[in-house]
Amino acid sequence: MSYIDIKSLFKAKFWTMFLFGLLTGTIAFFITIAVLPYYRSSSDFLVVQTNQTNQDFYTQFKSSEYLGKVLGEAIYSESFINAVIGTGKISGESLPFDKKSRLEQWQKTVHVEKNLELGVIHVAVSGNDQREITKISEGISDVLINQNTLFRGGNPDSVQIRVLSGPIIEKTPTLETLAKILLSSFVAGFLMSLLYFFGKSEKKNLLLFED
Repeated sequence: MSYIDIKSLFKAKFWTMFLFGLLTGTIAFFITIAVLPYYRSSSDFLVVQTNQTNQDFYTQFKSSEYLGKVLGEAIYSESFINAVIGTGKISGESLPFDKKSRLEQWQKTVHVEKNLELGVIHVAVSGNDQREITKISEGISDVLINQNTLFRGGNPDSVQIRVLSGPIIEKTPTLETLAKILLSSFVAGFLMSLLYFFGKSEKKNLLLFED
């Protein structure tokens, strides 16, 4: 197919492709609204080592990196969940009784990101109940600050967990996220329809050539 043929096809089918892209974007928009939780709570914690005057910078850095990994993974554990419940911030009845289901729901609700170079742990809690995710965030913060020795070894006074920010509550998805989803879905739908019409035209030309 020549450039002129492609240009003609594009002009002839532009509005059909545009409407298909718009339909794809609209469907993706409403699916996103229906699936994503309504609220998200974010908190940042800094892992600080104290009483480390005899260690060089590299050793302290690797130690902080290791502690960040350990505490970040510990947040997903059953022991950590029980510790959060033990703070009284949330009730054990808010989570499934079955251990496997409880862990699965917790891992869907809580998301941890680790910036190991800076010793920062980012914890996000998602859900449809603003009060509940706030309480979960407060419970996680309480455990990390006051009970972190449960999930690491060493001197209890050698490490401090400090709150850098949070919990910050925001509605989800954000307008920026929705705009990106809508735009990317529109473009994908537009290109899919273009490929469909291009393939259909090529097939038609092939049949004419064979005849």
